[in-house]
Parts: sequence; C-alpha cells; structure tokens
Amino acid sequence: MEIDYSKVMDKVKFWKAAIESAKDFTGTSPPALFVGRYGYPKVYVGVLSPPMHMERTEAMILDSPEKWYASHATIEQILNFRGQMIYSRFQSPIRRPSGKLVESMQELSMVKKPTDVEVQLKKQPKFNMRFDTYAKPIGNPAPVEKVRLAENPSVERRVDYVVSDVDLKAQEAVAKLYKHNIPVSRIQKIFSAGLLGVQFQRKFVPTRWSITAVNDILSKSIIERVKQHQQLGEIRLFANEYLGNHYDILLMPSAYEYELVEAWDVDSPRPMFGSDYEPHWMRKEYASHTHGAFYSGRLAVGEYLDKIKRQAAVLIVREVRPDYYAPLGIWQLRETVRGAFHKPYERFDTIEQAVNKICSRLMIGRKWIRKSKLLKNIRQQTKIGHFLK
Repeated sequence: MEIDYSKVMDKVKFWKAAIESAKDFTGTSPPALFVGRYGYPKVYVGVLSPPMHMERTEAMILDSPEKWYASHATIEQILNFRGQMIYSRFQSPIRRPSGKLVESMQELSMVKKPTDVEVQLKKQPKFNMRFDTYAKPIGNPAPVEKVRLAENPSVERRVDYVVSDVDLKAQEAVAKLYKHNIPVSRIQKIFSAGLLGVQFQRKFVPTRWSITAVNDILSKSIIERVKQHQQLGEIRLFANEYLGNHYDILLMPSAYEYELVEAWDVDSPRPMFGSDYEPHWMRKEYASHTHGAFYSGRLAVGEYLDKIKRQAAVLIVREVRPDYYAPLGIWQLRETVRGAFHKPYERFDTIEQAVNKICSRLMIGRKWIRKSKLLKNIRQQTKIGHFLK
C-alpha cells in the first residue's frame, strides 16, 4: 500500500526555497552518502550535504543516529535534519566503479568530521523526500556534475589501515572497525562505499543492504562469544520508548535463543504482526518477517549479554504506535534497545509474571503472545524440566 507522506513533507517545507534554488554550492557534509538499490547492478550513488557551510557541531547532527538518540531528537527534528540536505547523485555500476565522482564519494565516506564539499549540479534539485523502514530519510535528489572535497579530510589511522588492507575479508574489516569504537552508522557507510574486503570482491553495497549486513556480521561475532558464557540466573525485564516505538526486552535463564515480535496498526481491531525466531545455533535464512530490524535488535542484545558475561533466551516485543508517523530507519530499534540496557530492570520469579507485566504496558495487551515461538519453547522446556525433577 502506498502511504501519503505529504503532511510529513509540510513539516520541513521551509527548506524548499533554499533547496530548489541551489545548483553550484559549497556545503558541509556530516559526512553522509547514499547508495540506492533500484536498477541494480547499476545504481544511484551520491553524497548528501546542505547547500551551505555550517559549523561542525551543526552539520554532524544531520546524519548521526547515535547522537539523535542521545539527545532524544523528535521525529520533526530528524525530518528537519534530513530535509535540508541535497542528495547529489550519479549512476554507477556496483563493481569496479571509477572516476572522480567515485573517488570523492569514497573519500568522504571515510572521514570522521563534517567536511566542506564543492558541488556542481547538472540541474537544480526538486524538493522531495523518500522514506524507508531501513534507512534514514533521503531528500532532494539532483544529478551531479562534480563533487570535490574542499578541505583535507580527517581520517583516523585505524580506518585508513583497514581500508588499505586489500587482503582483509569484509567480515574481519567490519569487526576491526567496531573493535576500535567506530560507530556502527559509520561502519555501514564505509561498507556501502565499497571500501572493505578483498580487493577483487569490493563493490558498492546499497545502503539498505549494508545496514543489515553490518548488523548481522557484528551480532554473529558477538553471539558466538556470548554462547561461551554462563547462563543468566534470573528473569530480567527491560523497557524503553522512543519516537513512538515501545520496547520490552525479556531475558530468561537458558542457553542463547532470540526472537523479535513486532506489532503495527496497534490502535486497530486487528493489529498486524511480524516475528522471527533464532535457535541456539542461529538462523541460516534471512529474517523475512521483521527484516533488518531483527539484526539491529540482535546486535544490541549481543552487546549487553557480552558485557555482563552471560547468555540467555531473549525476547524483544516491539509495539509501533501511532505517534511513529514517518519511518526513520531501523537505527532507532538498535539505539532504543541499547538504551533500555542502561536503565534499571525488573526481576520476576516466573516468566508468566514477566509476560503479564509486558502485556500491561502494551496497547495490544496479550494479542502478541501467540506469535512468539520462543515463549512456547521456554514453556515446554519448563514443563519437561519440572517433570524430570
């Protein structure tokens, strides 16, 4: 079903005049880039920047999910951040891309701090924004003639080293960047720009796919460590809310298992549900019901379990409420679940008590329970364990 976002666009229309009058400009990129997926294997690729110079602190917030959550930016504020940037794009094959535009785009993907870019467009942008459940909103596309970094880029030695190592596999490169505390959102850009992996395998990766790929690579690596830890000895329930999304995260004493249950249209008589489950040995097939959200949540869960040196069966229940009127990307799931683990948790003697608490906080009440394979498994295990005693 096509969704009408015209009312959402009205919230940032004050940028329309500045955007549509821009053609040749110097703007401060956060830095930001986007690789599309339509037309694959020949796709649109480009950089995002406002058509003006900005102070670094102002520019950085335009493309920083981690900072958005830390400051609890509202949907309207995030739309404002995204609406003022121009997507200066060109078409390129994903394999063996070349040329000055490619070089500038890849160079920009590596930089740590906001950087001024000189942009010459073939024609003026059309004020417009595209929304995606995976990626941050992308606005104001225009065909680009030339892009050049107007200053020397600030690239950390560790990033430069990993990018320069053409014998390092992509999975290992992603893990190295993460180990050096490079934010996940930055790793996703570098991955998308085709700068990681063995030389002959490097290629542009559509932003939507790179987000899921990086979350998957990192969470798999962390969960393998988690499975070596001792099992959690109590039932813990965490909760958090952000941008109209409510999350309950239930940790149960068990070997590692994981499930995400999502509910949409929760104010209607028949809410929509999606769920994906992962057993101890982890899933082989793609999470086709919750898509990239599954891997985003798994990363946040894995980080917490590894931090406390425990493994557990983990159930995330996500309720998407009417306040979430514009999709902003799955980064909000990762950051909100991460945030939940920094809050005090509740302890329960039984899983039923914890489930009842979750239901008391949800608009959908108990309707989600039948969608949970993990709860069914845990209940059966409990019954068998009780019988064996």
